[in-house]
Amino acid sequence: MSLEVTMFGGFVLRHNGNTLKLERNNVTRSMQVLQMLLFHGEEGVPKDVLMDQLFGYEDGVTNPANNLKVTISNLRRILKQVGLEDTTVVFKAGSYHLVSSEEITVDAFQFHQQAELALAAQGEERVALLEAACDLYNGDFLPHLAGCDWAMVAAVHYKEEYAACVHALCEELRQRQDWQQMLRVSTQASGLSPQEDWDILRIQSLLVMQRYQEAKEVYEETANRMLDEFGVKPSDRLNECMRQLETVLPSSKASLEQLQEVLKEEDVSRGAYYCPFPSFIDTYRTVSRMLERSGQSAYLMMCWVTDKQGHRIEQRGQVAQVMPQVGEAIHSALRRGDIYTRAEDDRFLILLMGINRENCSIVIQRIDECYTALRRGSRGPAVTLHYKMAPVGDMSPQQWKSGSVNWG
Repeated sequence: MSLEVTMFGGFVLRHNGNTLKLERNNVTRSMQVLQMLLFHGEEGVPKDVLMDQLFGYEDGVTNPANNLKVTISNLRRILKQVGLEDTTVVFKAGSYHLVSSEEITVDAFQFHQQAELALAAQGEERVALLEAACDLYNGDFLPHLAGCDWAMVAAVHYKEEYAACVHALCEELRQRQDWQQMLRVSTQASGLSPQEDWDILRIQSLLVMQRYQEAKEVYEETANRMLDEFGVKPSDRLNECMRQLETVLPSSKASLEQLQEVLKEEDVSRGAYYCPFPSFIDTYRTVSRMLERSGQSAYLMMCWVTDKQGHRIEQRGQVAQVMPQVGEAIHSALRRGDIYTRAEDDRFLILLMGINRENCSIVIQRIDECYTALRRGSRGPAVTLHYKMAPVGDMSPQQWKSGSVNWG
């Protein structure tokens, strides 16, 4: 009998492997209390601290002590409703405690223990321990509680600990010249917590492996993200990567054969072609010019996901869980001649070549089928895919066609 608690990337409670449906969301007062009690373990949480966290910033609460008692009572009822008869909340010595006959494991605690062990390790076992620690970190700590002081402090601590593990592991891999593994680790870190440090490690790995075009794409993605999100230009360290890249890219004296070798696509598998957003812009403009002369048709499609009520998904962990599968569905559903990019966290742009308006609905159907197949047997939030499409070169509102597909 065990309770498995996930706090990285969201909050999930599993009892003997089965996910429990506790409340409509994880930010109700009862759920906040449960998450605090699970996090603080045997030491419990003082009554005054709970009142301050739950009601301290809320106007109109005249009796926070009574409100807290009602919240605790609701939590006890919820625990019984989901079958946790041997798990409840008790009050002793001025603090509330979660007591249970079940074995409780928390992913954040497991990561912390593994990270401390790995960072202190020496010799041959250090790499394996650091890899295990990095694999235990699956996103920000309770991102839906980012506005709560206690959760924010914990989130910063775990993120710093994860960063220390990534840096230490990549340094070990650099010494071993294991560039492929260094690329995997830094790419995973960049996906969980996008930042310049991880992208520099990605570029360095790709440069050593002579995958120059991929290194250039990572540089462009990073530079554009820093400009769009923070309004800053690339740092000296990132520009140094670009200077290294320029020294190995073909010079003006390169032969046609050398240029062809750089230009040709490495992966010739089936499916649509993915490119970074800046490259997609250039491609769109080029295609628009070509269509003026050829008379062929092409459509621009924008796809984005929301929750079932049509609201934007605010929890970064849920977006990170859904969007890779959406991207894979798009890649698999489209033809090799189609092009797509991830324009924002929650939306894709697709360039459909040689297609008419009627066939655009078939594309959506294929994406739906591929996504449904990918999700089969896996857990994830229920979302709705929305789409708009219009002929390339004609952005007038009356040309847009809209729709949506529910993914339960």
